[in-house]
Amino acid sequence: MLESPNRLSGSARRRVRRRECGFSLLELMVAMSVLTVGMLGSMIMILAGMQSNARNKNDSAAVVLDQEILEKFATLKLYPAPGFVTIYDCALNAGNANAHNASLAQGPSPSGAGAILYTAGTAPVPANVGDIDWTQPTPALATSVNQGYAMLYQACSGDVYEVRWNIMQSPAPNGTTRLSTLTVSSRQTAAQGSRIGMLFAPPTTLRTLIESN
Repeated sequence: MLESPNRLSGSARRRVRRRECGFSLLELMVAMSVLTVGMLGSMIMILAGMQSNARNKNDSAAVVLDQEILEKFATLKLYPAPGFVTIYDCALNAGNANAHNASLAQGPSPSGAGAILYTAGTAPVPANVGDIDWTQPTPALATSVNQGYAMLYQACSGDVYEVRWNIMQSPAPNGTTRLSTLTVSSRQTAAQGSRIGMLFAPPTTLRTLIESN
């Protein structure tokens, strides 16, 4: 049988009070600090996952855009040819704002015509030789009025991509060639619903050989 609290000694009463007391303020602050650190770590992981998903989405859209232009050029008859081919995007502005007169004329190897390519002396790594050099100024933009080797393409999602391309006559041992190297590169420049400019969006580059008839 337990003794009445009034009959306990002073030291026993103190032990009973310590058992009955809750968290102190210091213990509560330590627990909150541990919980905050854990939540911050989780938020960083969530943000990193969101950024990775957005980057993968942008890269996929850029690759699809590059592929669309490659296929557009590859299906032309008697290619290469002077002049241009009209490429349409999803811009819904008045007039022919969604039309881009993409130049078809090619240039000699190794520089080609259009966007400037990386060379062995300018490429950051050997694997980039022959890719579009995005450190160079943008070539003349292809619009509904002017021909060019670059364009600002608006996807149906509302995102805007800058596209550049280069057309180069491939060298042949006998001095005549029926092959042309088409290099297309694109990168996102604006996102739908955002007023913040794209600070860094790595370009995607595709390359193909086109045989003339």
